[in-house]
Amino acid sequence: MSVSQTISKLRKERGMTQDQLAARLYVTRQAVSRWENGESEPGIDMRKLLAGVLDVPVIQLLDLPDEPVCQCCGTPFSVPNMPYGTDSEGVENTNYCKWCYENGEFTGSALDDIIERNVPFLCAATGYTPEEAVSFMGIVLPSLKRWSSVKNENKSSNVAKSKFYTCPSCGNVIWSMGEVACTCCGKPLESLVATKPDEMHEAMIEVSDGCQVVSIDHPMNKEHHIRFIACVVDDSIRIKWLYPEQEAIASFYIQGPGKLYAYCNKDGLFRIG
Repeated sequence: MSVSQTISKLRKERGMTQDQLAARLYVTRQAVSRWENGESEPGIDMRKLLAGVLDVPVIQLLDLPDEPVCQCCGTPFSVPNMPYGTDSEGVENTNYCKWCYENGEFTGSALDDIIERNVPFLCAATGYTPEEAVSFMGIVLPSLKRWSSVKNENKSSNVAKSKFYTCPSCGNVIWSMGEVACTCCGKPLESLVATKPDEMHEAMIEVSDGCQVVSIDHPMNKEHHIRFIACVVDDSIRIKWLYPEQEAIASFYIQGPGKLYAYCNKDGLFRIG
């Protein structure tokens, strides 16, 4: 199924109109219509946002070749002069290419190494920018045989389980990967519970140059201001600290579907995206 058909199918299954999907993505209805009609295609970063809004894995929104590929680097074996890898006895291994697997051993030890090695080749083959190539491979490669078995065995903490704490006395903010017992100024702190934003704390989220730009129309005075805006994805977190009299605005490089939070010194923590 083409990406145009996939977007249309998923949107309708979720009971959304083109206008509603466009509003969630901060694009025009016409842009969504062009995607669904096959007149244009969303970029890699926009597909990540689409995946988050439509609640599907990003890889479902990629047009991947329906043919055998190296299960390490993702290169199709239809590429001219693409040799198979070999096992320890020199026998061809049809799961991997020679550049990734030779004499029964992988030639690269880390996923990042494989991605960086293949960026120039993917750019030449597709016309992607280096950033788009990295983003594309960051989606595809983890689904391949070599990398899909690599799991995070850390069961005690996880960035996706991020918690925020704030001290009512000094204003310190503490972040943790899961529940922790913490104190500040001699007082035990409880994790903040994120709520839906009210009208004063509604955020505008725009996409520009591969970044999500988050802005909130807020008084931002000493007595009442947004203290921070945070972006949490599967393997990282970024926090933009704000001050009174500043604009409540933060920019985060798109790294995949994630969660956005804003903390107001008066009204608490809000989940804004």
